[in-house]
Order: sequence, then C-alpha cells, then structure tokens
Amino acid sequence: MLRLDAVQKETYSEQIPAALDLIGKRDPDDVELVALALALRCPVWSNDNDLVELKEIEAYPTAVMLKKLKGEEGAR
Repeated sequence: MLRLDAVQKETYSEQIPAALDLIGKRDPDDVELVALALALRCPVWSNDNDLVELKEIEAYPTAVMLKKLKGEEGAR
C-alpha cells in the first residue's frame, strides 16, 4: 500500500506561476500537479506525455513506477 497525503494549495501556490510557464499552454489541467512537484521537489506518477517530456520535473510512467516499487535496477 502506498501512503497518501493531502496537500493544501498553500504548500505549492508559490510555484503556480512557474508551472503555468512550463505546462499551462499545453495542458492547463496539469498546472497544480506540476506546481506541487516543483514545490516538493518530488517525482510524479503519470502516463501523460506532457508531464513525462518536462525536464524540470521527473514523471514516471506506470511501467517505470512499478519497477521502482519492486526495487528493480535500471528503473529510469
């Protein structure tokens, strides 16, 4: 089981302008997720190519995430 934490918007709100610059035009629905990843300096789990292609955050597609969870070597 993975731990799930709810994060208040105030935690990442300062990163929203940067996230808008990075992803806002391509996919406005992803702005808050990108802002959160930037604020927490953590990767995201997503198969969304818009996120996977960003250089500023790390995004793991499901196949890579499953390898990481299993502790397999060479997982991105």
